[in-house]
Order: sequence, then structure tokens, then C-alpha cells
Amino acid sequence: MSEDFLHAAPEIERFADVIEPHFYRDAPDHWHVVLTDVRGSTKAIEAGRYRDVNALGVASIVAIRNATPDLELPYVFGGDGATLLIPETRRVVCEAALRGVRKLARSAFELELRAGVVSVGELRSAGHGVQVARFRASPFVRLAMLRGSGIAQAERWVKDPVASPRYAVSEDGPDAASFEGFECRWQPVPSRRGQIVSLIVQALDATEAERAQSYRQIIATLETALGEGAGHPISLAGLRLGTLFGKYSIEARLRSGVTEGERHRAAAGEARKKSLIGRALMALGASAGGFDGKAYPRELVENSDFRKFDEALRMVLDVSAEQLAVIEAELERARDEGHVVYGVHRAPSALITCYLRSYQGDHVHFIDGSDGGYALAARQLKAQLAERMPGV
Repeated sequence: MSEDFLHAAPEIERFADVIEPHFYRDAPDHWHVVLTDVRGSTKAIEAGRYRDVNALGVASIVAIRNATPDLELPYVFGGDGATLLIPETRRVVCEAALRGVRKLARSAFELELRAGVVSVGELRSAGHGVQVARFRASPFVRLAMLRGSGIAQAERWVKDPVASPRYAVSEDGPDAASFEGFECRWQPVPSRRGQIVSLIVQALDATEAERAQSYRQIIATLETALGEGAGHPISLAGLRLGTLFGKYSIEARLRSGVTEGERHRAAAGEARKKSLIGRALMALGASAGGFDGKAYPRELVENSDFRKFDEALRMVLDVSAEQLAVIEAELERARDEGHVVYGVHRAPSALITCYLRSYQGDHVHFIDGSDGGYALAARQLKAQLAERMPGV
């Protein structure tokens, strides 16, 4: 199959259909699953550094996308890391980009990024499939959805103390990474309904059909409680770019590769200048330099990556206390019956981290809850899984 196999998959129009098998296509054997995550992310989050953790997760997507600008590569942002698929023909440039992200994590964030690469063919030989679909999030953006046990198996191999050296991206070799298009200038978006909830749900049923039914039930509960798309955590009213007195530290460190000094100050100054220009254009509804102050905020809301499926449902939702009670009651019922495990993290606001190829349509915005988000929701899910399936 060709490098653009993803285009063979039909587009999913309704998010509720992301669990339907007929929308998915098998990833070719000569492709690879790439996994990144920040080691010790929980401790970093507890130290108040969740935006740093979040930024490195997005940075790994940006670096690989920039290394393969002519391809539509599947990727899923997971909070403290990311999952991507790459073809064998681009492995060399992608591994160089991953080494570049790892170098950045150490030099500018004092964090350690784990990066592993696992062959789809090897996973399939071991009985674990990897399938990909395309969800039409907006007129401008298609987001990858993943299914099959191969993603979870790849993660186990990459994190296994014995097996991991085989899959880890080598320290030897070029470490060229471009972070062009990475932006982190939006202030946290406060909840309008009461709280921002980062939710992860994983079905445990024995068969594919039973797991799909469990996911359908959870999605149906969400749609009944919130309405289709009503839990969207980003609104035009809540969007605020950074101010004159903002530090712009994350973008400055990522672009300069250092924590202080002249290059860092220059990068922070550039981000501050562009943020202030953006604020003015948005206030006036004016356009300049390719930035449309009226259209861009609307596109940002539409292009937000706030819900996804990668053999687990992952969503960031703005909910009221009453809505969350309904959702958690259904999750508890499904857990008691052995159908699912889940993780929920509550926060007062949502975070936005951006990847732009253009200010006109071609931009994606990765959403997570503040103060821990997906990473802490995953911790709760893993604790529930350990209770039900010791040793997993």
C-alpha cells in the first residue's frame, strides 16, 4: 500500500461513528507506530509543570509533521505524549526529529522524553492489529482515529524494561527537529458550565462487537446529557490571547532551545508581539499578514481536537455538576458490570496548544484540562484496571 493509505479511508462525519469498524483501514505492515511520553510526568504535574508536559506532547507531533510535510500522517495527542504512524520510507527523518524533541526536552524543559518505534508488521504477527480512520472535525481538519490492540501492545513493549531497548529511538544520529508552527499564546479558557472534565474510557468486553456496544452506550449517554457537540470546552467568548505582561515562556523555550539568555528573550519577545497584534486584530475584526481577526477565532473553535478515539474514548468537556453526575453514574454502572474502566479529571479551565501551517484554515488546536488533564485521568483509569486485572 502507498504512503497515503489514509486517503482510502472514508471520512467520519459524526463523532458517534468513530467506534464503527467499517470506517477503518488496516495500517500497512511497513508502517510503524511511534509513541512518545514524558517520563515522570505525574511528578512534573504535581510540581505545577503541566503546561510543560503538555507542550512536549504536542512538540513531538509538530516535529514529525514538519519532517514529513507532504504526507498526511495519523496522530493522536495524549496529554503527556503522542501516538503517530509513519511509513518505513520516512523513518530516518522521523527518528532525527524525535531525537531533536528529546534534546529539547532536556535542554529547555529539564524533562526526559521517551520515544519508541514499533513495526506494524511485528504487531500484526503477534496478533495485534492497527487500524486508522479519518474524522472530519471541521471543513479544514481531519483527525485520525485509531483502533485495534496494536497501540496498547506497542506501548507495553516500549515501556517494558527488558524489551524497551529494542524499540527506543537511538541516541546516535542526527537530532534535527523543526518546531515551526508551534504556538502557545492562549490563556486558559475558563469553564462556562462549572468544570472542565478530561475523560478517558476503555472498554473491557471480550469481543469487538461487545466493546463497540459499550462505547455506543457511553457516547449515547454523553449526547443525551450534553447534546451533540454541546460539551465543547472552547468558546469564542472564552478566547483570550496573552497580554503584554505574559511570559510566553513555553513557546520561547521551545523555539530557542534554552531556558534563558538572548535567544530566549528574543523568542519571547516575538511571541508577545504577535500575540498583541492578534489581540488588536481580533478586537477590530480586521485582517493583516494573513491573520483574519474575525475568521480565525471561529476556525480555532471548529478545529479543536477535544475528542478522539484510540481504542479508548478521550474527551475534554465543559460540563455542569448535574451533567457530570449523570455521566459518572453511567460510567459507574458500566464499570460495576465489568464493561469499562475510566478516568476523570476535573479542572477550572481548558488549555490550548496550537500547530499552524496557515492562519487560514490549516491549523489544529490540541485541548486538555488544566492542572493535570488527560495524564491524571489516565492515572485513575490505570488504577481501576489494576484492581480488575492485576498484573496488567
